[in-house]
Amino acid sequence: MRTRFYNPSKLEVNFARAIKDLTQQLEKKLDEGEKVINTESIHHTDNPMVIFKLQDKEGDLHEVVVQFIQRPDNLVKQE
Repeated sequence: MRTRFYNPSKLEVNFARAIKDLTQQLEKKLDEGEKVINTESIHHTDNPMVIFKLQDKEGDLHEVVVQFIQRPDNLVKQE
């Protein structure tokens, strides 16, 4: 079945939720002393995003934004 709605698509939203749910596993991949302080999800907008607020070893705060963009079916190359 072809995707009809991309703004946002159900696949984008579900994938964004899945990434947010992996926050604890992602934090384990950071260097010692670095941690995830908070996550914010924005799912019901074109190109959903998950914003991770991080703290580095020195105690400085940073934000990493992961934005999800699904390409239309006709742009996806078959391998």
